[in-house]
Amino acid sequence: MSNASGNPPHGGQNAHLYRRAERLRAATEQARTAELAEEARLAEKARIAQRAQWSMADRQAEWDTAGRAKAAQVKVDSNLFDRMWNQLKPGSQRIVRAMTIGGLAVIGVPLVVTALMHVADPTKYFDDRSTWNEMLEDLKVSAWDVWITYFSEVAPYWMGHASETVQRYLRFELIGMFDELGRIATEISGTLTTLAWDIVDYNTSLVDLVTSYGPILMALVPFSGTLPGKALLVAAAFGFLKLLWGLVKEFIGKLKSLDLKLETLGHKMFELRGLFNVGDNKLHLKPVGYDPNLWVPVTKEN
Repeated sequence: MSNASGNPPHGGQNAHLYRRAERLRAATEQARTAELAEEARLAEKARIAQRAQWSMADRQAEWDTAGRAKAAQVKVDSNLFDRMWNQLKPGSQRIVRAMTIGGLAVIGVPLVVTALMHVADPTKYFDDRSTWNEMLEDLKVSAWDVWITYFSEVAPYWMGHASETVQRYLRFELIGMFDELGRIATEISGTLTTLAWDIVDYNTSLVDLVTSYGPILMALVPFSGTLPGKALLVAAAFGFLKLLWGLVKEFIGKLKSLDLKLETLGHKMFELRGLFNVGDNKLHLKPVGYDPNLWVPVTKEN
């Protein structure tokens, strides 16, 4: 009971009960504070996990777009190149023969040989494109592994400067580097696709040119013994060489442009490789137990 002043009585039994009540009240408040802290920690953990899911969902959408592009890629007949070459070889032999008879072997034969040297099988480049698309899938899996591992195996159990440093590095640098690698892989895949189709276009254009002019030139060969006949043969051969040079020149220009693009992407890849290899030099982390302020276990008291 309280006295007239409102203070607790100083009797022995009453004072003992009062102290016990105070201890119970303090214990209740401490328990409530711990409960609120735990709820706040769990809410923060849920918030971080939700943000992680949203962030990775955005990246998943980008990767899914790349995956759909991969699924939509056109399959090229693996025997197409062999059939083209079987048409190109005899046709080019007839053209070389006609130009030799017309007296244009010195300028004509080297150009025909150059054109044939640029003929290539596009299958290899389509296969390389597929390889880069598979690497893009691997990057997606690797990014997920790193992200989920930290927020499921580290963040719920460890606090302190080290955990915060890893989280910042993961959020603002590492995942960004994975994204950049994904963009580079997509660009390389697209460049290889362009290269492969440019090769297909060049091959088919060369076959059309050779198969079209071959019969014409050979038809003029029997008349090359006369001056008008030879003049017609030489004119037709020059017309063929002009078209051939234009085709080769255009194709070389495309190859040069794509080669420069691939070289630029290679430099970006090399720079990213250096960023991925920073290790302890960038994070300045030490093993658990080295410094108690770096790795702090998460407990109810925290």
